[in-house]
Amino acid sequence: PTADAEKQAEKTNEITVAVDASGHYVINRVPLANPGVDTLSEALRRAAGDHIDPVIVINADAGATHQSVINIMEASRLAGYSRISFATQAKNGK
Repeated sequence: PTADAEKQAEKTNEITVAVDASGHYVINRVPLANPGVDTLSEALRRAAGDHIDPVIVINADAGATHQSVINIMEASRLAGYSRISFATQAKNGK
């Protein structure tokens, strides 16, 4: 039970940023209208709320451009967040 509680507490300090093949960004299930780096950075700050050092979890569609992922990383840097992780998905059957 203690380990489960610790894992759950960690997840509240995560901000999930998804980007699709069209370059549309979604932060914690909230779509962004403007995909600029400054807009992303401000949205990350809002999503962080009171958390001082959140983990930014990047979930990029296989068709997303490298630049769209770099934009998330740059927005994280501008917001002052250095902890970045990437979500992965296993292929079916493997």
